[in-house]
Amino acid sequence: MRRPITLSLTLILLVWLLLVTALGYAFQQFFPALALAALVALIWMFWRMQSWPSEPAPVLGKTSTRTAPETSTTRHRTQRLASQLRALRDAGAALPDAVILLDEQGRILWFNPASARLFGLDWPRDRMLKIEDRLADHPIGAWLKQDSKAMLADVPAPSDANLRLSINRIPLGKHQHLLLGRDITAFTRLEQMRRDFIANVSHELRTPLTVIHGYLDLIDPEDAPTLAPLLDDLRTQSQRMTRIVEDLLILSRLETQMDLSEERVVIPALLSTLIREAEALSRGRHTVHLENTFRADLYGSLKDIHSAFSNLVSNAVRYTPSGGSITLRWRGLDNGGAAFEVIDTGYGIPQSHIQRLTERFYRVSSSRSRETGGTGLGLSIVKHALNQHQAQIVIDSEPGRGSTFTAVFGPERVLKPALANETPST
Repeated sequence: MRRPITLSLTLILLVWLLLVTALGYAFQQFFPALALAALVALIWMFWRMQSWPSEPAPVLGKTSTRTAPETSTTRHRTQRLASQLRALRDAGAALPDAVILLDEQGRILWFNPASARLFGLDWPRDRMLKIEDRLADHPIGAWLKQDSKAMLADVPAPSDANLRLSINRIPLGKHQHLLLGRDITAFTRLEQMRRDFIANVSHELRTPLTVIHGYLDLIDPEDAPTLAPLLDDLRTQSQRMTRIVEDLLILSRLETQMDLSEERVVIPALLSTLIREAEALSRGRHTVHLENTFRADLYGSLKDIHSAFSNLVSNAVRYTPSGGSITLRWRGLDNGGAAFEVIDTGYGIPQSHIQRLTERFYRVSSSRSRETGGTGLGLSIVKHALNQHQAQIVIDSEPGRGSTFTAVFGPERVLKPALANETPST
C-alpha cells in the first residue's frame, strides 16, 4: 500500500506548492509564500507519516515459506546433477574398455572395472598412486614416461600377457588425463591368421610358379613359331605372378619380424646402386639425376632400406612417360633428420587417392598398373620397411605435374659418414 500513498502525497504537495507560489507571486510576496508553503508541507507530511499503520515484523514461518521455493529449486538441481554424475559413472563402469582418470601428476583418481581386469588395478589400493610407478616394469610405464602423444598400438596386458592392448592418453580439461585401454586380442589374432595365410599361400605358390617358368624357358619360340605369341604371354604372366609372390613374402617378413639386423647403411654406395637400377629399368627412356647434398649415413637394415628406396625408384620409372625425368635426392632436415626423395615428371596422382596408396593392391589406375608390370604392393612394402625404422613416407603429387615420394628419417637414425674423404655430389 506504500507505493499508492507516496504517489498521492507527492501530487498533493506539488499542487500545494504551485498554488501558494502563484498566490505569493500575485501579491508580490513570492519568497515568503514559498517558505510558508514548504513549512506547511513538511508539517503535513510528518503528520501523515505518523498516522501510517506500522508494518508488522516478519514472522519466521512466513519468511521460511517465502524462501521455500528457492530452497526447493536448489535442492532439485543438486539432485539432478548427482543423478547425472551417477549415470556417467555407471556408463564408464559398463564400458568394456579400460578407462583410468589421472590427475596432473599422473596419479590414479578413478578407474572402471575393465581397468582392474586389463591393467591389474585394485581399488582402493591403487588410488592416488602414480600410474607410471604402478606399471614401471611394463612397456606401458616406459611409454607414459616418454609423454608421447602417439598411440601405443599393440602391447601385452599387464594382467595377462596373452591379452593384447592398444593404449591412448587423452587430455581432459587443463590438468587431467584419461588413459584408455582397448582389448584388441581378437583383432590381433585375426591379423596373425591373415599374415600366416598369406605367407603360407605365397610359399606354396612359389614352387609351381618356378616349375612353370622353368618349362617355359625350355621351349624355344623358333621351334613352334605359331605358339610364339602365346609363349610370350605365358612368360609375362608367370613373371608377374612370381613378382607378386615375392612381394607378398617380403610384406609377410616385414610384418612379423620383431628385431632388425641393424648396421651402418652407407648412403653414397646405396645411391649408386639405385641409379644403376633406375637406368636399367628405364632402358634410356628417361633422364635420371642424382642429388646428394647431405654427408650422412643411416643406421638400420640395409636390406629393408634398399627394398624401400628401390620400390620408390621403380615406381617412378614405371609411371613416368618416355622422355620424362627422375631425380633421386638425399638431403638433410632442419631437425637433424634426413630425407630421401624420388621426384618424377609422371602422370601425377589425384588427392583423393593419396591416402590409400600404401594399401595392399590399391591402384589408381588398374589398366596402367598391368601395363607397367606393377604388383600393387610396392608402396605397402615401403611403408612397412620405413615403420621398422621409425620413419614415414610423405607423398606430394598433382595430376599432370608429377609426384614426389619422400622417406623421412628422424635424427636418431642419422650417422656421420664413415669415411672422412666423402664429399657431397650433385
